[in-house]
Amino acid sequence: MRRWRRALFLAVPVAWVAVAHVGPLLAMARISLLEVYPGPPGMRPAFSFDAYAAFLREAGYQVSLLHSLGLALAAALAALILAYPTAYHVARRVPRAQRGRRLVWLVAPFWTSEVLRMFALVLLLANRGALNLVLRWLGLATAPVHLLYGTGAVLAGMVYTVFLTTLLPVYAALDRLPREMAEAAALDGAGPWQRLWHITLPLTSRGVAAGSVLTFLATLGVFAAPALLGGAGVPVFAITIADLFGAASGRWPMGAAFGFILLAAGSAVAALLVLMIGRNEHQAG
Repeated sequence: MRRWRRALFLAVPVAWVAVAHVGPLLAMARISLLEVYPGPPGMRPAFSFDAYAAFLREAGYQVSLLHSLGLALAAALAALILAYPTAYHVARRVPRAQRGRRLVWLVAPFWTSEVLRMFALVLLLANRGALNLVLRWLGLATAPVHLLYGTGAVLAGMVYTVFLTTLLPVYAALDRLPREMAEAAALDGAGPWQRLWHITLPLTSRGVAAGSVLTFLATLGVFAAPALLGGAGVPVFAITIADLFGAASGRWPMGAAFGFILLAAGSAVAALLVLMIGRNEHQAG
């Protein structure tokens, strides 16, 4: 009876993964190998690798992919720099009875739509936005500072989008960290920075690694930030893929192929990051 219950309990998530993830991926893999899709009624498109070859022929596509990988790495690093002290404050400085409330305050802005949050950044960074008004009021600028439609604006939007992906794993690692170790080091004469560098950071490295890798992978698929904050001057591979699927010229095979190229490139970089972090942990141990 227990086996049946266990099988039934596992059947729902397995079916969900198969229907919502594996099935569409297999369908897209097939589309990526067709000459044209969707084709005329009654036509049976032939299989071809032209969609993948198009990526190798056009340098612009390669530049867009490399730019996206670089932006994702930068966003993961920036999110970690912002998330670690925030998580440290909540996990180590706030009394346990108040941590839940503080986490709700941090999470609440992310309950709104990603598109609405990106439009809020547009209002903040616009020529007549709040940030420009503050700069003028402080006397740091006499003319509007163009903050929108550049790499910096896109990076800010990406970090805002995926911030929780870094924050929550880091907070979980810090919350599990025994306080006795830091207290013992303090009794031995270790200062705050020594305790942070030699105890806190090494013992929370797995949470940092998990949050950073997940943030990197999530950032590769971010669409609203580059679309609303970057404009045409910031080539992002996700926008390229969306344009291919939106074209009315049967370019779905290219869109599907580029999606798998992005998946392969992102997975390779993530695997490299995991290997580097694991090697550092082994050397530190």
